[in-house]
Order: sequence, then structure tokens, then C-alpha cells
Amino acid sequence: MSLPKEHTSETKRLLKKVPTNIIGKWLLEEGYYPEQYVVPPSFKVKKFDLKAVPYFTVDTTGVQPKFDPLKSELVNVSFPKTELTDRTFGIIEPKIYHDIVWYLINEWDLIIKTLFQRNNKIYSYSFPIPITKNSEGILGDLRAGRMIYEFLEMAENDLVTEAYNYKYVLKTDIKNFYPSIYTHSIAWAIHTKEIIRKKGNRSDYTNFLGLKLDRLIQSANDGCTNGIAIGPAISDLIGEIILSTVDTECSKAIDKKGIDYLAVRFKDDYRFLCQSKQEANFIIKTLQKQMALFNLTLNESKSQIDELPEGLFREWTAEYQPFSLKFKKKISYKTFENSFRGTLKVDKKFPGTGVVDRFLSELYLKNNDLKFNFKDKDLLKSISLLLMLKERRNKSFPQILGIIEKIIETNKTKVRTISKISSLLENLLNEKLKNIDDNQYDLIWLIYFIKSLNLFSITYPPKINSTLIKSLKNNKVEFFKPIPTDIKIFETIKGVGKNISLLNHLALFKKVEE
Repeated sequence: MSLPKEHTSETKRLLKKVPTNIIGKWLLEEGYYPEQYVVPPSFKVKKFDLKAVPYFTVDTTGVQPKFDPLKSELVNVSFPKTELTDRTFGIIEPKIYHDIVWYLINEWDLIIKTLFQRNNKIYSYSFPIPITKNSEGILGDLRAGRMIYEFLEMAENDLVTEAYNYKYVLKTDIKNFYPSIYTHSIAWAIHTKEIIRKKGNRSDYTNFLGLKLDRLIQSANDGCTNGIAIGPAISDLIGEIILSTVDTECSKAIDKKGIDYLAVRFKDDYRFLCQSKQEANFIIKTLQKQMALFNLTLNESKSQIDELPEGLFREWTAEYQPFSLKFKKKISYKTFENSFRGTLKVDKKFPGTGVVDRFLSELYLKNNDLKFNFKDKDLLKSISLLLMLKERRNKSFPQILGIIEKIIETNKTKVRTISKISSLLENLLNEKLKNIDDNQYDLIWLIYFIKSLNLFSITYPPKINSTLIKSLKNNKVEFFKPIPTDIKIFETIKGVGKNISLLNHLALFKKVEE
């Protein structure tokens, strides 16, 4: 048995050991918001229980069953992915989110059957629920840590170990996966398109889970049938449900051709090991054909065939190695600047990789203590450089603020230093407030950061459209109102020293190393 096949078998075994009430609770509480780097700690579920019955039920009193959940719009938060495109995350109305989880858990055996289909030979390394060998029967709470770990395990361990049997590696991914998902394809994946399209089945909400999920996902997104929210754990789960069926049909077609291959997937990112370029071309055409049946397309610009061992490794890791601070416990400003410059060079050569995140994670120890304590001028220079680094990778901004938070904590007795840092941040905030709509992501993190440390009073513009910013301003939830009183999805910002530190909130690479 190959390592990827063993991995999938173990994932299924561990998942079946977790009671469904624990899975439901995790999906509601830990999986409601997007991952830690998207929204600050105030956007945290404090209470969200799975009810005995859903909020929205199927009406069977008429000739045809009806299922009409309320319509809502996603609360979105975006940050620039490139100069021309944004990555937009969505938050789902709580009652709709509850019912998606409720109906999934109500037919969990069917979901497991769909996720782990017998003929599927494309092994997924992106199961979104954090099951581990070290805690059988219970779940963790960090999706991001597990996801990064799974990807590294796939790319650098299992696949490399098996690669000696093959000559080529095919890499490809799906173009705009989550925004392209056709909600009707959820039912196709669970029940097959043929069954759903039979006369009388298209609206049989009583007997087909996939149809209920389809309608709920539409309702969460103002009735749209194209696209699902990026970020919530149930979106990752639905993505896995759809792709497991695509992968199974693709596996059958490749097997019919008698091709010797090994395939793995991380979310919408595929790797196939095979023996020839001809086989690789057949595989990618087969995958394209199966994707098209689900209204999905492959990203041609990111599809490539490499002769092994090329293509197995993430090239940026080797180029970053001379600049790494991983094994240093204390660093000077000169060492910091040298590593910073090296990070910029690697990022320029390999844009969009995790090198910036890696550099930032190596500036502090496992207990979150900083590896440096620079003197005044060097300290202010380091903060300036860190803030400039944000322009290279927008999702790094929370981690940068987490490091600045530790700097402030370390230097809290130095009034002049703290005053200069506050002044720098106040100028940055006021500049961002001039255009709230384009700077929402930066602003929700800056406002939380400033309020949690009580650095200075914030002067807000008279009109604020963002309900996320309004929530931080007023220190209470200002979206999806009214929310049922038994659902608590906002954590008020407390006094200085009483809020979770940002580095603890993020805890990305630290968890991987442990």
C-alpha cells in the first residue's frame, strides 16, 4: 500500500472514531469564521450549539416538497492577492450556517461514503476537520496548522518517498475553485447527476441531502448558484465532497487505460506521478473532462509536466535556507536585516510562496518571545521594514502586528519608544481610513490592535459601510442582526493585557513545528 493510500485510510479510520456531536460542535464553533489570519480575535464564536431541529425545514404539506430558507448576503473581507485580483473571504448568516452543519451531521454516514469512495485513487491531503493520531476520538481547533502540515507532508515526505517508481510529475490546479463551484453540483457529487435529474427528483428535498445543501448554500449567497463562501470550514468540506467524486470518476478513466500512476490532492492542487509525458497528457485531459462535468476548469497557466526529480520540491525553501533564522535563539539587527533582504530576493524570484510567512515566524521562539531586543533606532527601523514587508504579502499583516505587539510589550517601560511606535501606527491608520472600502482588511486588524493595546483614541469618519469595522468600533456584533440570543459570535475587546496575543491567535508555523 502506498503512503498516500495509507494516509487516506488512516484519515477515514480516525474520522469514524469521532462522535458526530463533536464534529458538529467543531464545525459550528471553530469552523464558522475563516482561518486565523483573515479576521482578528474579536470575531470568535463563544457559543453556537447544534439544536435538536434545524431552523429551516422541508415543507411537505403541498403536492411538491418546498424548502425555502431565508436569503442573506455574505459578509465579505478581502485583501489584494495580486495587483489586479483580490482574495475574498465570506462569513455566512448564522442560522443558515447552523442548518448546513445540521443536515450534514444528520446524514454523516452518507458524507463519509462520498468522501472516501472505494474506486478513488487520487488521495486527498486536505481534509478540513483536524483529526490526529495523538488524540483519537477528539478534535483540535487549528485548521490552518493542520492544513499546512498536511501539505508539507504530502509534498516533501509521502510523494518523495514513492517517486523512485516514476519518471514524471504532473502538477495542476483548478481555476478560481471556490468562486466557480456550481451549487447544483453538490447534489450531483453526493447522489450522481443521473439520479438528481430524473423526473421528480430535482425538487425532492425530503429524500436528497444534496438538494438541501444546494439551497442553503444559495440562500447564504443571496440566491446565487455560482460560488460558495471562501473560509468557513463547511465550504472546505463541500469542496472535498465535490472533488472526491470528480477524483473517483477520473481514477476510473485512468485505470481503464491501464496507466501506472500515483496521485495526491491538496484542496484544488493536484500532483500526479506517472511514467511518460504521453500518460501525463492523458491524465490532464481526463481531469479536464471530469471537471467540465461539474462546471469547473483547470488552470492552464499553472499546469506543468516535469521530469523527476524536478518538480517534487518547493524550490524557494532551498534558496531561503542561507537566510533562515530558524536555529538562532538571539539575533542582532545586522542579522535581522540580512535575513530580511534575503527574504525579499527569494520572494521576488518565487512570488506568492510562503517565504515571507516563514521569515516572520522565525523572528520569535515557540513561547512567542522575540529573538531580538534592538536599541531605539534599530528597533524603529525594524518596525518600518516589517510594515513594508506587508506590501509583498498582504496576508502577513496580522503576523507583523503580532510581532509589533511583542515589541511593545517588551519595551513598555520605554515611554519615548512606545510614543514613536504609536505615532507611526496612527499615521498608518489615518492614511488607511481615507479609503475604508479598499483597506477593510488592514483596518480591521489595525483597529483591533490599537484598541486591544489602548494605544490612542481613534477618530472614525462619519460614514462606515463595513459592518466588521462597525463591530470593532462599537465593540459588539453589527452584522446579521438580529442574531438568536443563544448564538454568540463576537468577543468584546477587553482591557490591556486581557486579550489573546496576536501570535497566539495566529499560531501557524509554531503548531507545525510542534
